[in-house]
Amino acid sequence: MSGIRAWWQGLPLWARDGVLASVVTAVGQIELVLLADEVSGPLVLQHLAFAVMTASLVIRRARAVAAAVVVAVGLAFQTVLGDAPVVAGFVALLMITYSVAQYADRRRDALLGLLAIVAAIELYPFVVEDVSIGDEIGNVAIPIIVWVFARLARERLDRAVRAEREAVAARTRVREGELAREAALAAERRRIAREMHDVVGHGVTLMLLHTDAAQASLGGREPATAQALDVVLAAGRTALADLQRLLRVLRDSGGDPPGGEPCSLAAVAGLAEGAASGGRDVAVTVDGRVRPLPAAVEATAYRVVQESITNALKHAPGGRIRVRVHYGEQAVEVEVTDDGGGSSGGARGRGFGLAGIRERVALFDGRVSAGPRDDGPGWRTSAVLPVPAPEPAPA
Repeated sequence: MSGIRAWWQGLPLWARDGVLASVVTAVGQIELVLLADEVSGPLVLQHLAFAVMTASLVIRRARAVAAAVVVAVGLAFQTVLGDAPVVAGFVALLMITYSVAQYADRRRDALLGLLAIVAAIELYPFVVEDVSIGDEIGNVAIPIIVWVFARLARERLDRAVRAEREAVAARTRVREGELAREAALAAERRRIAREMHDVVGHGVTLMLLHTDAAQASLGGREPATAQALDVVLAAGRTALADLQRLLRVLRDSGGDPPGGEPCSLAAVAGLAEGAASGGRDVAVTVDGRVRPLPAAVEATAYRVVQESITNALKHAPGGRIRVRVHYGEQAVEVEVTDDGGGSSGGARGRGFGLAGIRERVALFDGRVSAGPRDDGPGWRTSAVLPVPAPEPAPA
């Protein structure tokens, strides 16, 4: 039995309904043949009427309302022809009544199907004489009871499905909220990582630079002080290395969220002075029409200069550093160059600094280029940030 049940359940719904309609139709036709003496009216037409009723089972799920109309038409036709005690027709009628209540999506459609069936049943007392009220009530009550219970089951199932969908939607909203919070946390971690690198890294680099200069100025005098400075230098270099490792935990790919105090291009001179105070040759030139720019653009340009100076201090010891800020009509360009040898280009290209510059500039559809200089030794970092064109001065 389990094999037959599995086979039956594996069939498509239309195939199951087709098999059911074929079986009920065959039974009805056999009944008509066996009970031919008790059938009123033309036997051929009775065969046709019952075939219409039972064949409507084929579309009982796909087109439930249409099936109800078809079975009602077949029943009305058979009633007009005369009595025929065929059970298969009554079974088909109840099946269609159940189907229109169960499978019609809207209650209005299900009611229309029921009304069609009841109207066909109510045709009987107008055709046949001496029909008792009890029989007629029973003929109408049975399909109505079947319809009511089937419809209640359908609406209960609909409520359960809606509740499940709402629960799934609620879980989805909760999950989306969790993902949004996780994304916000990740974005905040990226912001912290970049700011740590920009601020702490720059400050530690300047500290090491001044310590190195102080140690060099001792010229072998005061060994204890020189030894203390060695400890400071070692600790500072270790701190920079540890900072790089810790930032790998905090950072993630993605954009740079807003936050923190914005910096401006006017503060670039302060960066140059900080580097120059350590004995480095640093110069800043500004050309073009100087004008206020969007705060986010100025903050990004400032960070590009800050990171580039920090890289020059680390990788080009003793080299001259030149910073140029150019205000163009539709863009601002910042360029930092040095003429030192220092570390290889590959060493400068690694780490978070250059990647952070590219990410920041990409937010404004800008361009970044970084690499060895073409006109001599050293390194060049340049960023172009689009900005709105300045308004013409009034006449």
